[in-house]
Amino acid sequence: MPRRVYYRISDRPDGRFDAIVTIEPDTVVCRDGFDSLAELEEWVDGLRVLMAALGAPVSRADGAETAAETAPTSDRSTPSGRLRTAR
Repeated sequence: MPRRVYYRISDRPDGRFDAIVTIEPDTVVCRDGFDSLAELEEWVDGLRVLMAALGAPVSRADGAETAAETAPTSDRSTPSGRLRTAR
């Protein structure tokens, strides 16, 4: 079954950008430290190609929806999601 993949862009105080990718149901991947939005968009284009080959299209998430999806839940005894940092 194809999974849905969403990404959002986060601005950092140092002027760089991070990409936060959610692969349903519970995997979050962070790629941090892009120097420009153009560099980040180029990375997202590569992600689109890779995920399309797997049958999982990539789309940009809405701000309100993404915050709820990627926010950690502290009321669970064992976390269901995984956070991976890619460099």
